[in-house]
Amino acid sequence: MVSPVVHKASRPPLEHGSNEMRSSGTSAAAAPVAVAVSKRLGAAVSVGRSGGGTLLPLAQKPEVLAPVGGWPQLRAAVENGADAVYFGLEDFNARARAANFNMEELPNVMSYLHARGVKGFVTLNVLVFDEELSAVEEQIRAMAMAGVDAVIVQDWGVVELMRQVAPGLPVHGSTQMSVTSAEGAAWVSELGVERVVVARELSVREISKICDGVRGAEVEAFVHGALCVSYSGQCFSSEAWGGRSANRGQCAQACRLPYGLLVDGVLRELGDVKYLLSPQDLMAVEQVPELILAGVSCFKIEGRLKGPEYVALTTQVYRKAVDAAWDALAAAPALDRNGADGVEGEEAAAAAAAAAATAADAASRAVMLTERELWDLEQVFARGQDGDHRGLTPGFLEGVRHQRLVRGRAPRHRGVYLGRVEAVSTKGVVLQLEAPLKRGDGVAFDAGRPEEDEPGGVVYDILDANGTALAIGSSWAANQPISPGARVTIVFGQSSPGQAEMVLRRVAAGDLVWRTKDPSLESRLRASFDGLAAADTRRLPVAAAAAGALGQPLTLTLTAPDNRTVTAATRLPLAASVNRPMTANDVSRALGPQLGEPTLALEGQLDTTGLDLSAGLFMPASEIKAVRRQAVEALLAARLQHPRADGLAEAPVLTGLLAAASAASAPSQVLRLLSEMSCTASPAAVEVGDGDRLGSGAGAETSGRIAGAGTEKRGSSSSTPDVCLRVLCRSREQVDAALQVPWLREVIVDFLEVLGLKEAVAAIRASGRRVVVATPRVLKPDEQRLWLFYLRLGADALLVRSTGMLHQLQLLGGPGAVVPDAPFPIPALEGDFSLNAANVLSASLLLQGHDSVTATETDYRAAAAGTDASCSDDGGATSSTTAKRNPSLAAWRGLSRLAPTHDLHAAQMMALASRLGPRGAQLEAIMHQHLPIFHTEHCVFCRFLSNGNSYKDCGHPCETHRLHLRDDTGADHLVLADMGCRNTVFNAKAQSGVFYLRDLIRAGFRTVRIELVDEQPQYVAPLLEGYRDVILGRRGPGDLWRWLGTLPDANGAVHGVDTGSLQVQKERSRGGMKPTAAALKQQERLGRPLL
Repeated sequence: MVSPVVHKASRPPLEHGSNEMRSSGTSAAAAPVAVAVSKRLGAAVSVGRSGGGTLLPLAQKPEVLAPVGGWPQLRAAVENGADAVYFGLEDFNARARAANFNMEELPNVMSYLHARGVKGFVTLNVLVFDEELSAVEEQIRAMAMAGVDAVIVQDWGVVELMRQVAPGLPVHGSTQMSVTSAEGAAWVSELGVERVVVARELSVREISKICDGVRGAEVEAFVHGALCVSYSGQCFSSEAWGGRSANRGQCAQACRLPYGLLVDGVLRELGDVKYLLSPQDLMAVEQVPELILAGVSCFKIEGRLKGPEYVALTTQVYRKAVDAAWDALAAAPALDRNGADGVEGEEAAAAAAAAAATAADAASRAVMLTERELWDLEQVFARGQDGDHRGLTPGFLEGVRHQRLVRGRAPRHRGVYLGRVEAVSTKGVVLQLEAPLKRGDGVAFDAGRPEEDEPGGVVYDILDANGTALAIGSSWAANQPISPGARVTIVFGQSSPGQAEMVLRRVAAGDLVWRTKDPSLESRLRASFDGLAAADTRRLPVAAAAAGALGQPLTLTLTAPDNRTVTAATRLPLAASVNRPMTANDVSRALGPQLGEPTLALEGQLDTTGLDLSAGLFMPASEIKAVRRQAVEALLAARLQHPRADGLAEAPVLTGLLAAASAASAPSQVLRLLSEMSCTASPAAVEVGDGDRLGSGAGAETSGRIAGAGTEKRGSSSSTPDVCLRVLCRSREQVDAALQVPWLREVIVDFLEVLGLKEAVAAIRASGRRVVVATPRVLKPDEQRLWLFYLRLGADALLVRSTGMLHQLQLLGGPGAVVPDAPFPIPALEGDFSLNAANVLSASLLLQGHDSVTATETDYRAAAAGTDASCSDDGGATSSTTAKRNPSLAAWRGLSRLAPTHDLHAAQMMALASRLGPRGAQLEAIMHQHLPIFHTEHCVFCRFLSNGNSYKDCGHPCETHRLHLRDDTGADHLVLADMGCRNTVFNAKAQSGVFYLRDLIRAGFRTVRIELVDEQPQYVAPLLEGYRDVILGRRGPGDLWRWLGTLPDANGAVHGVDTGSLQVQKERSRGGMKPTAAALKQQERLGRPLL
């Protein structure tokens, strides 16, 4: 139960042993935190705040945001102190397996929350397909009318739709947007997003930089719960292997599967380590002060698939931590303009810094967890591995620590670690306890084979070394836990004949023992929200003030936490008292502590400063109660009013948006480029010779220069339109092989380690072909200058894979702009699949242009040749250049081309091209690839091929070893590391859209991409020729398909080919997915079958 007023952090005594805090072995010590905080606060402290105030840069107390999967979780979150909750409706949310709410329940849900002063956020955090947009528009209207406080959104198109339909309905950017930098947050903010949920892969320092860099938007961060191994929004493993999209709320949790490690083609023995991609869970209780000071506005708890007990405990813990940290930080003394405590100048600054450090130290100590609190958190959910890896870590908040994040022994919830089995006797199992245990608790024995059914059961008795029962006195009521350190024998009951013996036969010395169930904890947590008396439920704290004078009505003013104020007046005037005059207590008693309303509670004391009690006043208690009733009714009515439906569009807007998207024309310079890059023209027109240059520089889209074209009429056969077939290479050997294909006019280079990238770009340029360089999918705060590295390469285009990079390049002026220290203008920008364009609105948003920036062709040629800039050895310019402008040569400011998300199947891609009208020609179809199933901050190389925790001490095994992950079917999935040490895992089986190829071209696609991963050079030319022959109708798709299925990987293994994410199939329904453990438990409790 939560107090109706401000929640205060209380630290319950440690029931099982000492009340001392845990050592800092699993958390940052208080002193280092204070030092770090002092550094961050230096500038703010030295300046202070004119007029007084806290020394620390505290703006507003952060929200505690709790996950809700249904009504039980909702009550658990509210009664345990959540400021806000987030939940999904039946459709369009990233937790399709959660119970969720239906649209008919939504008004009741919001009324329940608002009556208790809690905000409600709805998750619409999936990619939305074109055929669903009309339903989404209806849902947006319903959410606005119901007073939803914000909608958490992933899809760019949905953001645009919301802004047009319901401008009064706030939008929060989901972590599925993959925001990892201030630039990415700024791009999202400019779309109209008011709060950004940053990626879980960021450290506190990196989050702080985002908060500092984007002042117009709030920042929300995850602080507890499951960690996906892949960046949210960038995982395609479920799509590749199960036809289920994680971006559609149907994650199949492929990261929790066992894998073998193949190093240079040899399977490495890793002992009990099998779950190489399964991180332990996030717990950031002890990082709360740092996150507050970093500027985080909201602390988010993951877990919409978990039960109400989990929600109750985690909400309770973070409520206490935020309150305790905030109170400690706010207690720092004020610094006025004359200095601190009368000390002047530098001494004042030093005193201020010391005070800030003291406050930070106090905050750090206030949130240190006791062992009991940690055990409770582990009990409700933790992916424990062993005694040293108990399942809860700070994740990436302290930076990358690869040896800690993934132990790899088990993938699922374990509970509390009890110790190792020392011996097994006929009586039971002997071990020395490392955590409390009592009769009735559930235990499981872990032999390192979590994929099998593990032995375990309910503890019937606990014996000491002499065989004496320890767990109970004379009855169950006296059942007390046995403290850690005791050497005990666990005895199991006989709920069925021979059951205990069967368990003991499967247990061996050395097995780990976990406490999987604690009935007393479950009862305590359930009592915090279930079956509460009306007087004990959470209420809205209301401030009350009474005023009036003799002969005037008594007025009662009520003020809610959101500052909504109502005033009511009595019918009768205040009269002179005949007997005992009215006191403040009399008025308070008449109002009552709950104001006669079950959802309200009087906050603090009644304010009677405006009531002239000294005049000896009288007012009947019945009249005071009547005015209370009027004021309460007015307040409740006022709280039903909300601005979410303000400006709500009267008529449907989607039709107009779709019409505008379809009518927009494709830029002529882009169409000209596509024609120039065509591989379907006659051989004389398409063969490229050495020294010829195609599409050189950012202005190439308008140059009209085509090697070998001359004045010859371009075009192809009447049956095949101009189609650009290009190849993405990931090694220099692949590039060299591609350059031997005479008709190939464009090459994309994607060297994740960037080693040799500059030379490969030069080689492609020297061959006369157009070169496109792929940029990273993730841009973190310390990597914001990467754009300069890529501009110095002199590519004809950049393949943009993150909104952070896109925003940065647009801020610099976009294509055609000349940037200081870069010898080349910003080239054309093309969008990749990772931007997650899933519908016509999101695609249109990314393709739309901006104000034109121009540069002359001479400038491009001079910059490319280096004749107009003094370049350093690394490609940088020692003196900046400024391009001469020529309005006739305008560079297109939007994306020239765009590859849709991998979440679309082939038929949806065709429909998208059709709906985009002329701009369908700007879409690119990736027709051959090994799907990038995971993109992760977790470095498999560092974790399993070194003892290091980061690139600083790992020895860089990624530079000398070839790595694959072998799944349980024997497929080997390539792992590559990029320049930021992030890993991409590629699907072993190739994905081909050869059967859809000509249909996609007929639908409007004009660019076809072939992606290479570890294909050997001798297969590059036949692969390209095969797809070109299918485009031209010279080869049947089935014939090419059969050949594709024979291609080996770098180790010589053949994994075949399939249609993968392009397969046209019906999406799996919610009913066809496995129910969650929380749902099964709830149904069991209610005695109803799960439908």
